[in-house]
Amino acid sequence: MSTSADTEYSAKEVALHKEGTDAWMTIHGEVYDVTKYLHDHPGGADVLVEAAGMDASEAFDNAGHSEDAFEIMEQYRVGKLKGAKKFGAQPVKVTLQPPQEKKVAASRSLAVSKSVAASAIAAGAIGGLCYAASLSNREIIPQAVLQHLKSLAAPIVKGTGSSSQRQGLGFFEGILAASAVFAVAGTMASHEFSKMVDFHANIFANPTHMRMPKSPRPDPLLVRGWLHPSQYQSLPLIEKVLVAPNVYRFVFELPNPQAVAGLPIGQHVSIAGPIDEKTGKASVSRSYTPVSNNSDKGVLELVIRCYPDGQLTGGYLAGLEVGDEVAFRGPKGAMRYRPGLCRKIGMVAGGTGITPMYQLIRAICENERDLTEVSLVYANRSEADMLLRAELEAFARRYPKNLKLHYLVDEAPAHGKWAHGVGRVNKDVMAKHLPAPAADTKIMLCGPPGMVKGASATLVELGFEKAAATSKMSDQVFVF
Repeated sequence: MSTSADTEYSAKEVALHKEGTDAWMTIHGEVYDVTKYLHDHPGGADVLVEAAGMDASEAFDNAGHSEDAFEIMEQYRVGKLKGAKKFGAQPVKVTLQPPQEKKVAASRSLAVSKSVAASAIAAGAIGGLCYAASLSNREIIPQAVLQHLKSLAAPIVKGTGSSSQRQGLGFFEGILAASAVFAVAGTMASHEFSKMVDFHANIFANPTHMRMPKSPRPDPLLVRGWLHPSQYQSLPLIEKVLVAPNVYRFVFELPNPQAVAGLPIGQHVSIAGPIDEKTGKASVSRSYTPVSNNSDKGVLELVIRCYPDGQLTGGYLAGLEVGDEVAFRGPKGAMRYRPGLCRKIGMVAGGTGITPMYQLIRAICENERDLTEVSLVYANRSEADMLLRAELEAFARRYPKNLKLHYLVDEAPAHGKWAHGVGRVNKDVMAKHLPAPAADTKIMLCGPPGMVKGASATLVELGFEKAAATSKMSDQVFVF
């Protein structure tokens, strides 16, 4: 693999380097080989090994590295992450403002204005505010107050000679009165001034580097949605396509374009036949695994084989027309797949039993960080009966390390270009195309009862644990 600084790597390629002897990671869109740096890392090698194969941008930033950390890391840079957004050389710093910050400009001015000796300062504030007001055409101090100041600040003398009399306040009384009024006016002025200028209560109140807390990102494939586990709800059919003999793709519309079904990967839904309005009970119900998931907003999609004599499929689903409503309930089932459940998965599916397998395969392949290896053996009567073949082969081409396919049909196709197997699922087929027993390996089965029973017995011969009557996620062999 090239280590040119201009080479682009996918997230899956980076994720392959996750060991202490081969540790890569991504930081802000750049890919680094930190294998040689493990023992020189100030925080210890374990910290880097834990983040190996992953995007360590958030952990790198939260550690509070200095600006020269990028220069140190440059020698370990091997390329770029495909599709990554450009990131500046300097880490972003976020300063939080206290939610209920108190402004103290008014209180400071009030402390000054309480002193008569500081009346001149208050007067200066008034003058400054009046000047600011003249620029903004805003009246800071009412005209009536200003006029009253003039009448108190200077004594009024009437009369002449020795018989003259002083009207109003004396000189000292006038000074004291004017000082008091100036103090009140100064308070009013400083209050108005504080509205124009933003003061912090304490310049040291806010830390210089503080990050906004990040809420954990929920897995979009596990979020709750429209489905209800105990109540049937109806959705209208918006598309019905015949994809194989007696097999239809049904697409139902959720209440709004952004709604999701809320179906965990590996679980299924119940479909109810016509419900009795008096009792509220369905005449018949069956369980099916949708081929859509929470990535498909606004729709719920299923692929179902409609048997002519089937109570629900032949008598109800096959006759559905666009616009008809169908009742659903869910999610149901013991399987809730998550990345890291195991390292390898072997799958044996027959007919429409491919639908839960396809749901897991799709989730694994579409998750760029899921390195689970899946080996699928898919059995059908004929090539024409195979479902979701184009989708499966597209995943196998794009993600060859995630998915390997092997098909089985009862008879070889007439065109003579069949490169897969012919016959039934047997011990030789399973030993060749499924992973060997191991603590980090699971086998999943879904299909006709006879095929599942035979495969379960064969797996025991190959060294796997016996399938339980009711499967649990912890089982080595899981039957849908």
